[in-house]
Amino acid sequence: YAEPTEMLTAACAEDCDGDETGESSGAYIIRIPFGPRDKYLRKEILWPYIQEFVDGALAHILNMSKVLGEQIGNGKPVWPYVIHGHYADAGDSAALLSGALNVPMVLTGHSLGRNKLEQLLKQGRQSKEDINSTYKIKRRIEAEELSLDAAELVITSTRQEIDEQWG
Repeated sequence: YAEPTEMLTAACAEDCDGDETGESSGAYIIRIPFGPRDKYLRKEILWPYIQEFVDGALAHILNMSKVLGEQIGNGKPVWPYVIHGHYADAGDSAALLSGALNVPMVLTGHSLGRNKLEQLLKQGRQSKEDINSTYKIKRRIEAEELSLDAAELVITSTRQEIDEQWG
């Protein structure tokens, strides 16, 4: 027996490929609108809209918990088992959702902002201020640290991430 799995993502702008639901094996994607609706935003400029995403995701989760409770939970809400975030922005969102719902959080962090900052500074082409302006690196590092503190489990993709980035 398997219950449907939801993956909450940002709502599409015009660049979506038409596969809106991503349905496969009981999993499906729910797109949560947040930020400007008329254009794609690169990850470095999503930060002001994270709380809006979290609020929308939380409303969706609360609603679905009630609906699932009526369908399969004998009238009691059915809550997520875990909240899983990838990268800094989704990790930040997952940490906030995990705290609001009192549900464990898992983080797949991939690359880390501290390492990126260090590498960019070594290249010597940009000052720390320019790097922060371009990549919003301070906010990214803050989000990664919040995510790491909130995560009950951290998943890495490579041995290099363990040895050189995550320590």
